[in-house]
Amino acid sequence: MLPSKLMPFAAAALSLTLAACSQNTTPAATSLTDYASRPELQDAESQAILARYGNDPGLIDALQQAYGEKPAQLTLPAVPALTGLDLASDRLAYIKRTGWGSVGNYNAQYAAYAFSGQPYPGLDWGRDGCSAPDGLGLGYREDFRPACNVHDFAYRNLKVYQRTSANRLTSDEAFQTNMNTICAAKSWYKRPACYSAAYAYYQGVRVGGDSSF
Repeated sequence: MLPSKLMPFAAAALSLTLAACSQNTTPAATSLTDYASRPELQDAESQAILARYGNDPGLIDALQQAYGEKPAQLTLPAVPALTGLDLASDRLAYIKRTGWGSVGNYNAQYAAYAFSGQPYPGLDWGRDGCSAPDGLGLGYREDFRPACNVHDFAYRNLKVYQRTSANRLTSDEAFQTNMNTICAAKSWYKRPACYSAAYAYYQGVRVGGDSSF
């Protein structure tokens, strides 16, 4: 226990420490201008993405997740169950479970069944990697290739068996989640640039992907 004469000094020191900590807390940014000067986003690709999307709320949301200013949203879409009632329904459910699922699940299905005619006939396992959206995020094509493979499976099969705008949107949202999961595994310094590139790829499929679906 501190002597009574020292207690006021200890209390004052604690107050100064708490004040210093509060001053070092960086508030969550609310516009892309707030992010543009941050050292993690000074590479040419990140600056081009920030310039392209202005104050797009979606990119701001992505960067807030990257910086830990809000919780990361890495939950994939809900998928239907396999019922065993008929082939057509189960095949469609399998397509959604694989095309809207994780990279790990897709890789396991691809290794087991690609081009084998199993577990359902008529599935298209073709894939052609990532196309950078209008030249943005070129440096992330290999990083995002696993997510692009999953997205390819969703597009190639849902356009045959249930081509709807809702299914396309869900496929694109799963694509963004898989890319963000890849980004979340990177170091804190590399995460913001990766999240911004993932958003550019997501916008690329939202704007230009309809002809492929």
